[in-house]
Amino acid sequence: MSIQDSPLKLQFDSDGYAIARGRFSSDECDAYSKYFTDMIERGGDGYAEIWGSANLNDPLVRYPRLMQPHRSDSVAFSFMIDPRIADDLTTLCETPPLAVQTMVYYKPAGARGQALHQDQRYLNVQPGTCIAAWLALDDCDDENGCLTVVPGTHNIPVLCPIASDPEQSWTGETVPVPPGMTVKPIHMKRGDVLYFNGQLIHGSGKNISKDRFRRTLIAHYIDGAAESVSKHYFPVWNLAGEIVSQVQPGIDGEGGPCGVPREDEGEIRYEIVGSVSAALAAH
Repeated sequence: MSIQDSPLKLQFDSDGYAIARGRFSSDECDAYSKYFTDMIERGGDGYAEIWGSANLNDPLVRYPRLMQPHRSDSVAFSFMIDPRIADDLTTLCETPPLAVQTMVYYKPAGARGQALHQDQRYLNVQPGTCIAAWLALDDCDDENGCLTVVPGTHNIPVLCPIASDPEQSWTGETVPVPPGMTVKPIHMKRGDVLYFNGQLIHGSGKNISKDRFRRTLIAHYIDGAAESVSKHYFPVWNLAGEIVSQVQPGIDGEGGPCGVPREDEGEIRYEIVGSVSAALAAH
């Protein structure tokens, strides 16, 4: 079977995402869960996101996400360049991608989700886009706030945001679902890895379970031919674990251009209008 005929690549090219089932073992998921939960419970080792809210009843105040732990943590760094992920990315991407980010999300019982968004809005990769590797450390379903995606939106530009529902999302903005497209829940088993294109609209709902976590370990990559990425994503590494210098700092992705869907003779077209920051301010 050629790379082009790989089921993983066929789904990724068609829908903007693909699931590699069982890439990591239960023992590995247990080890990652314990390691990073211990990290956040002792304060985050400098990588815990600082929340403006002092509401200790918000589960995400106690368990905020970790941002960029690979910059000094060997476990996070090893995940980012894991050979299984590197092999999948080589299958999915025309050019071997470069690594720029790691994150850990906890989402304990009762936690809000994250409204629909596109990762490329933040990374602002030029040219090209980004790709995520999203490892489920717990089984993910509707009850504990699984990821949701809008298949096919990998072929559209970054959309202008609007305000989100603060009762449902800890982020203050969202993007509208384009006409004719549908939000799809992605049910995963622990050890599955979801790969998705940076344009793909995705998000998640509340964890409405009584006592379940939905922990995930995530890495982001950019097109290997990219010339720039948002200034917040440095250093840039290749999949051999070496820092590369050919990618330059670009503008903050939140200030880049965004599109608005318009119907033209029965077809949806996207008009680029200003910047995402200006669009959000208008709401």
